Amino acid sequence: MDTVILKIHRPYKFKIANISYFLPELRKREFSELTPTEKKSTRMYLRSFRFEPPFQDAYLPKIDVYEALNEERTEVIYTLQAAFSVPKLLFGISVEEVSEDDRELVVAAFRKALRNAGIEIGEDAIKNARVSTAHFCKNVLLPREIRMQEIIADLKRVDISKAVDITEMEYKHGGQVLHAYSKTVSRVFYDKVLDATRTKGKRKDKGRMELERALIDRYGLGRREIFRYEYRLPKNQTLKSVVNTVLGRDYPTPVLFKDLFTPNLCKTVLLKSWRDLIQRPENQLSLLAPKDDHALLLHLMAGAHKRSAAHSMNRALISYGLTLAVREYGAKEVRRAVSAIWNTDHGERLTKKLKEAAEMVEGLPYSNAIAFLEGELERYQRITPDFLEAATV
Repeated sequence: MDTVILKIHRPYKFKIANISYFLPELRKREFSELTPTEKKSTRMYLRSFRFEPPFQDAYLPKIDVYEALNEERTEVIYTLQAAFSVPKLLFGISVEEVSEDDRELVVAAFRKALRNAGIEIGEDAIKNARVSTAHFCKNVLLPREIRMQEIIADLKRVDISKAVDITEMEYKHGGQVLHAYSKTVSRVFYDKVLDATRTKGKRKDKGRMELERALIDRYGLGRREIFRYEYRLPKNQTLKSVVNTVLGRDYPTPVLFKDLFTPNLCKTVLLKSWRDLIQRPENQLSLLAPKDDHALLLHLMAGAHKRSAAHSMNRALISYGLTLAVREYGAKEVRRAVSAIWNTDHGERLTKKLKEAAEMVEGLPYSNAIAFLEGELERYQRITPDFLEAATV
């Protein structure tokens, strides 16, 4: 995992040594001190306070405190929200990855970081803090024969949304970054090594550049690439749906910080998100290994003949045309082209044709890059200094 946003609610408490470190200054109020308008307010929060302590060299989570009314609207309550990168909190950088066994270390590091800035929070309050946002991430050290630009070129052709109009893509930095996002989730793919050497304003991962660059120099990573996959769940509703499904719990169950360290949770969430992406019918077509067009046609014709279904030749030729179009222009562009010429009622018909084409190409492999990533994500080898030492000799 990487970035998380925690909210510490009642009954857990936190102590602040210097209220002047907040903008505006954090002064607690009683219900009787509120204005008549505030007492009737229907807003989620009455006031917010941003934590701006004096500069310190150590990593510090971003802290905000929110003032609100309780459910009965009879009392003023305060919620502390902390946003931070879990590996940066523990290691100072996010190339090295956190283990599920590191929960106690992470909690201790969180308490220490805030204590040094004048905020005291109990261990139980951190473990039981509610999670509103979580980024599930994995770094994969690429072999020299597989380049990040090749992976991005493959993934650029996929379509991640159920509806074409809710997805956007950023494709930049010479083909090294792909950010595909919809209203509820986003997927980010980029080269972690290249990102660490960019200026801070151009980085996907804003952080302490000197530490990551030192690690790159130590293990000679400047001559290698690290594939970074981030599956971001920015909304509480989506997070609860994804995590509680994996944990076998009811949807309304709050996701707590300690839940994120459940064995195999991160691997399961990340693998499912990856397979949801590459196993959609149109994406199976777009991610096929490069293959001679004539060989592809023969494969489809042979498969259609074995089915002995009516109009099998027509289906083979339709599948052939769709496969070539998706591989050349991408799944999203094919859908867009169809919707531009025919009305949207044909969407389901196209989906059916794409599904049939995906069934017809069964037996053909993914591209070398995608097949490699599939295996590495399944293996889920944690990136540690020992791993880098052995892998970059």
